[in-house]
Amino acid sequence: MTDTGTTAPTTTDRRTGIAAVAAGLLLFASVAAELLRPVQRPDGTVTDLPGFLVYMSLWTVGAAALAVAIHGLGGRIGRAISLAGAGLLTAFGATGLVTAMASGAPAEESFLLFAVGLLLLALGAVPFGLGLRVRLGGWWTAIPVSGLAAAVALLAEADPWHDLGLFAFDAAWLALGLRLLRPSR
Repeated sequence: MTDTGTTAPTTTDRRTGIAAVAAGLLLFASVAAELLRPVQRPDGTVTDLPGFLVYMSLWTVGAAALAVAIHGLGGRIGRAISLAGAGLLTAFGATGLVTAMASGAPAEESFLLFAVGLLLLALGAVPFGLGLRVRLGGWWTAIPVSGLAAAVALLAEADPWHDLGLFAFDAAWLALGLRLLRPSR
């Protein structure tokens, strides 16, 4: 057999890569769908419950996939903070789903989970990424980029910056996931 100079991704890298790609795509789809076809009034009242449930389900599964990707990357520094942030984004989605089904609008308090989740992802990204420099090569920078994007989404007062921050966050995880799935040289 001839050595082609490439090695297949490990099973761990494949699972982590698939989770990161899923996170990027599902979170992106949730935000993009809401922009293209809003299902809530400015006061938070849901105008299309089935549509809202689909969007929040995409978000929740995407956030859970993000937690799987973060866990699969390993590392010690910053990982726990980032994992807690992804867990809070997942809890935000689940809380929004349950409370919207019960009352016609997601609980306003659930947005605190969203905000703190983004904050933790922003804070944990730099040490988490730095701790993965050797393992990920130059691709470690995708993690701090995602943290910066999370900070933009959290701190931006108005759209389009909030949504652009979320899209950049999603793109960073999608790119990292695709890299993990590609054979290395």
